[in-house]
Formats: sequence, structure tokens, C-alpha cells
Amino acid sequence: MSTPPASLAARHSDFTQRLIVDAAITLLAEAPVRELSIRSAAKQAGVSERTVFRYFQTREDFLDAVATEMAARLKVPVDPADVGELLDYPRAIFSRFEETAALTRAALHSELYDRMRRVDTEKRAGAIRVLVDRVAPGRSEAAREIASAQIRYYLIATTWHYYRFYFGFDQETCIRAARQAIAQALRGLGVEDAAIDAALAEQAR
Repeated sequence: MSTPPASLAARHSDFTQRLIVDAAITLLAEAPVRELSIRSAAKQAGVSERTVFRYFQTREDFLDAVATEMAARLKVPVDPADVGELLDYPRAIFSRFEETAALTRAALHSELYDRMRRVDTEKRAGAIRVLVDRVAPGRSEAAREIASAQIRYYLIATTWHYYRFYFGFDQETCIRAARQAIAQALRGLGVEDAAIDAALAEQAR
């Protein structure tokens, strides 16, 4: 049995919600603000505050919706499954950050970052920990936990942002810096792999 088409009211509701979320993201990306307010989002969307609250019962619901949409737009790469993919991951994810620089910097907004981390970063953290456990099973729990945390640190938007805009690195240098740091964390666990040798060899150039 075919699914009946959405009613005009449902389509209008979906459109309005998307309009409000899009307006909030535009506001953050084009004119960064310290606090994303319902009032400012409503003004950007060209609707009343009452209309916003018709679709988002609380400000928390509104922020959750904005964070979820931002995470979807960033389209981060698939989590790494082996050492080679892990060492290539800085290029994959930093390239996404570079391509969506305004959106990525907006994602670092304090009210949204923790929400987005629940959507994406925690999933990646789990994949990295599984990988570390697999390649260094003989190391202690504490050593593997620390190495996993170090690796995760070099694969987040905050690190990319510091490299690019505080240290003034070009994109390629950002990638090399993260790749070498990850290689060192793996080597510290005693992991032997040709990809690690190649990453560390870049330091001597």
C-alpha cells in the first residue's frame, strides 16, 4: 500500500521548522553571536517569536534541532577502521572543516558544541577506542585510554581551528601536524605499521 502524501499543513509545518533552523545557522555563520536567542532567530527567519515556540516548545529543543542540522551539514567522513585509515583521517576530516569553514566555526559555538559532540564525536571516539584496543591489546587499559584521547583530540574541529586561525598554519600543515601526532600516539603504544613510519618520516623533511 502506498504512503499517502503529506497534507498541506504538514508540509507547511516542516517548511517553517526548516526555515527557522536555517535562519539560526545563517545567523551563526554570517554574524557570530555570543548567545543564539529565539528572538534573533525569529527575526532572521522573518517570523514571530510565538511562531518559533509553536514548533520548538523550549529553547533547549530549538538548540538541539540546530545542532542536529549542523552536524548533518558537516557530513564528516566515515569513522576509521584501521591504522592506515586513521592516519589518513586528518586529511578527510580537516578537508570537510575547510570546505565548510564558516559552518565549522559556528559549530564551535559553546551552546551547540556539546550537543553536536553527542551526535558525532562520541561515535567517533568509540570507533577509535575499538581500533586502539585491537592494535595494542597488550598495553594497559590506562595506556590505551590515554592514547585514544590523544588521537581524538587531533581529529576535532577545535584542533583544526587552532591550527588554522591561531597558529596560522595552511591546510596542508594542519593535516601533517595532526597526522604526525596520531602516529606518535600509536608508536607510543608499540604499534608497528608502515603507515606510521611514513607519517613520522614527514617530520624529517
